[in-house]
Amino acid sequence: MPKTTMLPEGTDLVPVVSYARISADLRGDEHGVQDQHRVNRQTAARHGWTVVHEFTDNDKSAAKADVYRDDFEAMLKVLKGGKLPDGREVRGVVIIAEDRLARRPGDYERFVEAITYRDGRVFADAKQSKDLYSEDVESMGLFGAVISKMEVRKMQRRMRSSHQARALQGKAVGGPRPFGWKEDRITVEEPEAVLLRQAARDFAGGTSLYAIVMDWKQRGIKTPRGNDWQTRTLSTALAKPRMCGYRELRGELVRDASGAPILGEWQPILTPEEWLAVRDILDSRKGHNVKRGGVVGDPLPKDYREHRYLLTGVLRCGRPVDGGGVCNALLRTKKTKNGERHIYFCPGKEVGGCGGVGRRGDLVDFAISELVLGQMELAQYTDVDDAPLWTREEELTDVEEQLEELTRQWRARNISNNLYFRTAADLESDIARLRAEKNKITGRAERQRASMVTDIEEIRRRWYLSEEEGGLPLSRKRAHVREMLHAVIVHPAGKGRAAFNPDLLEPVWME
Repeated sequence: MPKTTMLPEGTDLVPVVSYARISADLRGDEHGVQDQHRVNRQTAARHGWTVVHEFTDNDKSAAKADVYRDDFEAMLKVLKGGKLPDGREVRGVVIIAEDRLARRPGDYERFVEAITYRDGRVFADAKQSKDLYSEDVESMGLFGAVISKMEVRKMQRRMRSSHQARALQGKAVGGPRPFGWKEDRITVEEPEAVLLRQAARDFAGGTSLYAIVMDWKQRGIKTPRGNDWQTRTLSTALAKPRMCGYRELRGELVRDASGAPILGEWQPILTPEEWLAVRDILDSRKGHNVKRGGVVGDPLPKDYREHRYLLTGVLRCGRPVDGGGVCNALLRTKKTKNGERHIYFCPGKEVGGCGGVGRRGDLVDFAISELVLGQMELAQYTDVDDAPLWTREEELTDVEEQLEELTRQWRARNISNNLYFRTAADLESDIARLRAEKNKITGRAERQRASMVTDIEEIRRRWYLSEEEGGLPLSRKRAHVREMLHAVIVHPAGKGRAAFNPDLLEPVWME
């Protein structure tokens, strides 16, 4: 927090402000900036000045254009106006070193313009006072900012080159220990790896991230930093290529010259196919809101909400309409007045329905559950031969070989730069498209296998139990329903209070 000192009445001391900044406060206690302010107060006292206010930008870089330094900007306004917001005069600035003030020429120029906007301003660092009204002094300061910016760019280039080299070697990156691995970031921490494997398989089979996270919370499972798991943190962990041994750099898989993903030095937890199954689900959600009560759970297109009822988005109104056909609006849900059960109903005409169909939700849920379970038992749900296959491997290999040959010809100077880069861009685009298609289909196939290889008796046993009793999460049951059914058409029951008739529920089965 900025500190303000009241200037004693009748004093001849020059009122100045102190500015302190540090790029990374690793300890989080502001010790770095507080040390700078202490030195700045000593500097001011040596020159017969007094610090009346402290401006602090803690844990903020001065080299990055996208970092906004609140107190630096506030200080410029104070300097240009010559006074603090409470009206007290300010006639100068004290810093510990100029690289704390600015590391970009534009920022230094704005500072000089603000402090010299009025005559008689003073400025000093820990070594000496400086006359910023002198063009030579201003030029030296500006030159220092240019040199600082050049050094920052050199460091950034060296860091990028280092990251690229380590990525191509499959080296692990630094940072906190990832869940599933020991402190060396290479050796698997087996108890945690077991949890991640099961989470990936459950998620691919239809269990929502929220259900998995709630189970982990009940079991007291924490992140490596000791925090409770959230759906976002689990999603991030499962989505990382490190899970199957791949290396990632700036959001892209690192590949060797042949286009194959480079394997890291750490032990994998998932197979590439298992990881692709998870990524296929997560990638298909991009652009959607993933949170509790929102977009989580079911691994099916256009059905990612964590619904509160089994058949929301599945039931459709079958009431005939004028001109032929049926209403076909999606049924909505509402609670009965006593709140004991739910009702599926067709909404009114003003929102696209007809308002002519309604059913007791618990009876509909039971009837459709029995249909789905029965169908799963008949099929034994173990036919994995129908999983989708990708059939364009030869095409991908051909395009990769074309790019490799083109690169060899270019390096041998047999073709021009213009021809190479124009052609290479098209080939790289084709390769990226084919790889994305391959990953998508492979992921879907693995997800289908994960959902097919299932113990049907165990599913039936857990279907009607509550989650507290070990029952299937609602998202998992919805996934099974959507794997079996396109929709269920609910036909009208006629006038009056007719008995529930399951024959008026028309399932539209997946082929």
